[in-house]
Amino acid sequence: MASSKPRYCRPIAEEKLNRNFVTAFARGLAVIQSFGAENRAMTLAQVAERTGMDRAVARRLLLTLVELGFARLHERRFELTTRVLRLAYSFLSSAGFGASLQPFLDQLARSIGETVSLAVLDEAEVVFVARSDIPGRRLSYVVTTGMRLPAFSSASGRVLLAYKPRVEVERLLARTRIVRHTRHTVMLKREILSLIVESKVKGYCINYEELEDGLVSVSVPVFNRAGLVVATLNASTSSARANREKLAGEFVSKLKGMAGELSSMLP
Repeated sequence: MASSKPRYCRPIAEEKLNRNFVTAFARGLAVIQSFGAENRAMTLAQVAERTGMDRAVARRLLLTLVELGFARLHERRFELTTRVLRLAYSFLSSAGFGASLQPFLDQLARSIGETVSLAVLDEAEVVFVARSDIPGRRLSYVVTTGMRLPAFSSASGRVLLAYKPRVEVERLLARTRIVRHTRHTVMLKREILSLIVESKVKGYCINYEELEDGLVSVSVPVFNRAGLVVATLNASTSSARANREKLAGEFVSKLKGMAGELSSMLP
C-alpha cells in the first residue's frame, strides 16, 4: 500500500545523501499547505495528523509561524493570517504571472474603456500585481504595479476582506488606523464593516471618491479553481465618466465575465 505521508517525510538515509534538502524548511511549508477552505482553523493535534508530524515538531513550527505573523492562535486553534499572501505576491511577481494575465487585462481595459487592475490582500493593505491602461484615459491617481492602498478604504480591499472570517476582519480593523483622504472617506468602523458585508452580498464593491476627489472604482472577487477568493479585478475611472449606475451595471458585468476566465488560471 502506497504511503500517504507528505513528500518531506523521506527516509533518513535519503536525507543524509541529499545534503541540499532542508527538512525543517520542508516541514514548515507542509504546515502552511495543511490549511485550506475546509481547514481554516485547526488544533495542534489536527495539524500534526494532517502533516504526519510529531506534535512537538508541529507545535514548534506553528508557534514560529505565529511569531512571524503568518499564523495566529485563538482558543487553541491555529489559523493562517493574510500575511501568507505575501508569499503569493512574491510568486506572482517573480514568475511573471502578471505578464501571462496582461492580454486578458488589456482586452478588458479596451472593452470597458478604462484602467483595470488585479489586486491581492496583505494584512490591512491591498497590493496591485497587474494593470492595464487605455491611452488617453489616464487618471491623476495612477495605479501602478506594486502599489498599496488601505484595504478598509478601497473597493478591492473591502471585497477581499468580505471573504475573511468576521472575527478576523474585526480584529484587523480594531488595530488599523483609518485615514481621511477626502470628505467622502468612510471613517466610522461600524459603517466600514457594513460595507464589507454588503460587498459579499452584492458580489462587488464601489468606492466613490473615498481615496481621491473625482476617482471612482469598482471591484469584483476572483476565485481560484478551488473556489477560494485570491484576488480582485478592478476598474478605475473619473466620476465625470461613470456614475454609480454605470459602475454597478456595465462595469460589474464585464469585470465578472473576465474574473470567471481568470479563475481557470489560478491554482
